[in-house]
Amino acid sequence: MNDLINDPNASRLIYGLRDTGYNVKTAAADIIDNSIAAGAENINIEIQLLHDGRKVVYFGDDGHGMNQEEVRNAMRYGADRRPDAKSLGKFGLGLKTASSSVCKRYSVISRRSEDQPLAKLTWDLEHVEQHNVWEMLAEPVTADQNEMFDEYCGPTGTLVIWENCDRLLSKEYTPGTKEQAAVKRMSEALSKHLSLVFHRFLDENDSREGNVVIRINGTPVKPWNPFYPERSEQVLAPNKQKVVVELFDGSEEVAEMKAWILPHRRDMTKEEEAEFARISNRAQGFYVYREGRLIQDGGWMDVFGAPENGGAKLVHVSGGMVLLRAA
Repeated sequence: MNDLINDPNASRLIYGLRDTGYNVKTAAADIIDNSIAAGAENINIEIQLLHDGRKVVYFGDDGHGMNQEEVRNAMRYGADRRPDAKSLGKFGLGLKTASSSVCKRYSVISRRSEDQPLAKLTWDLEHVEQHNVWEMLAEPVTADQNEMFDEYCGPTGTLVIWENCDRLLSKEYTPGTKEQAAVKRMSEALSKHLSLVFHRFLDENDSREGNVVIRINGTPVKPWNPFYPERSEQVLAPNKQKVVVELFDGSEEVAEMKAWILPHRRDMTKEEEAEFARISNRAQGFYVYREGRLIQDGGWMDVFGAPENGGAKLVHVSGGMVLLRAA
């Protein structure tokens, strides 16, 4: 027996990993990252509130899908490195920690080709707690799940299901109209968040990324560009828009940067401000993109303090891209 092998306590760790900084919006965005990495063109999110108060969330995409072994690796905490270096997943934890931050039971159902059976695996945190072992569940695909896969994915793709969602809402409600209203508000907030984070993918006129359609309960998410380029001024000269960055190994990469000044409130109608500019103090600062996906919106990254009211500068860094924005 090797006394130096010290496996973690399964029950304590799987519950501890629930508290890694996610909320519903950022957790959903991590699931969508995987769909985009899989080449999905359509991503469907269905949020269901059942009559007994149970809440279930489905994420279905029409990407390339996975076979049984690939599903097993995707569900492994600390999954093997993906072959695509541009993939947003780096540590093999996103799917698991994002899902468990919202629910205690989550499943992945997938297939690569229509002639393959659906592959399915489930993590149930209460099962792990009861047995204190890293054991997934290999349950059959139900008729309802098969129907959901056909509806939200198509012939191939991946369906992620969140069940036992104890953290979908910020508080507990008695089943009824108040809970229904809370789910509706949460869905609207999620749509607003995704419209920002994935705006380059959602905008058909933006050629920097491939186009993706995201629907929440059947309603398409509209893109929202935080820089409002139709009305804003881009204030960096072309020779100032590229910054050479020296990496730890001595190599160099180039980051692109743009700075924007939004129109003043008095030059916009309230409708324009609410829909296109969304001006607020919190929105000022750096906007950082990685592989086309917004990973930080606002804040000054300790570069300098927030400007006084009335300033309106945005900086945008991509590739790493910095988008710096002050309203």
